[in-house]
Amino acid sequence: MASHYVRKGSPFYWVKVRKPDGTWGGKSSGVKISTKGGLRKVRAMVADLSAKEQEEKDDGSGALFREWVDAWIDYQYENEKTAWRYRNAWTHLSEFLKMHDAIHPNEVTYQLCHSYMRWRTEKEKALEEGRRPCVWNTALTELRVLGAIEQEAVRRGYILANPCARLRLGRRNTKEKREITSDEIDLINKKIKKAHQWMQDTWLVGIKQGCRLSEVQVPMSDINEKGGVITFHVKGGKTHSAPLHADLLPLVRRARRDKRKLLVELPVNASRLLAQWFACHIAEGISFHCTRVTVVTRLARAGYSESQTMEYVGHCSDMVHSIYRKLRPADLKHLGDAL
Repeated sequence: MASHYVRKGSPFYWVKVRKPDGTWGGKSSGVKISTKGGLRKVRAMVADLSAKEQEEKDDGSGALFREWVDAWIDYQYENEKTAWRYRNAWTHLSEFLKMHDAIHPNEVTYQLCHSYMRWRTEKEKALEEGRRPCVWNTALTELRVLGAIEQEAVRRGYILANPCARLRLGRRNTKEKREITSDEIDLINKKIKKAHQWMQDTWLVGIKQGCRLSEVQVPMSDINEKGGVITFHVKGGKTHSAPLHADLLPLVRRARRDKRKLLVELPVNASRLLAQWFACHIAEGISFHCTRVTVVTRLARAGYSESQTMEYVGHCSDMVHSIYRKLRPADLKHLGDAL
């Protein structure tokens, strides 16, 4: 709501008002502080402005995306990583919606949702407009964020039905992440010494612990060198404790010496930078997640059970099962020794 305040160096009362774009700004009331009855006048002015704002909300402007979506995301998703994913998705969604003059939940249609998928994934169109395209499954995830927003609009009474409810859009099979070969690992260990320090540290944690990229940002308080335990913050806001690999001890000690809060501090676009480095120095098709596949595959090939492997790298049953199913007879011949 509107309010009044005194601005340093100004002889007038100032009022805080909502601008047409939904942001807040200040303007002079034109009422001098020294004027007799000035405070009463400015309070009356603020009351009128507040009443006007309420009228606009009652007319439906309170349901506009700009009025509530950002605050709803912050309130609804307490987990920092989840909130970040929703905000990132909303950045792309809101850009597209503005292009189509869709500023209210009731202006989102079935056809518009399908148009979003084409807009986000068609490479030629993206390059023409000076933006980066994304893969189908990423666009679909973003569209599901829009679905959650529209469902909240239904709960609030802004719209009667969610247009994103039955789009009949499914995920598409993607190329599975591959194992990094021993020769490639040796080459990476040699060349990464010249890369940024965060890349060196990230590679070391990934290839020794088999964690996801976001999980290398382990709080130093969650590392117990004496007990040999490292606790990762995994999906869903959960934690997973695993044995701390001995090769990580120098990194842990350096991080404590540098008084870092996190074991590894990642830049915003870490995933893309790592993929580019691997493509430039090693081979195409390697991403950081390949380290996780490599760790699971090596443990499987060494004869460790699925349950042991899952305890080491954290819960990832689908990936673990698929890797164990792909083991060759030569990888399993040692099992006969137990019979």
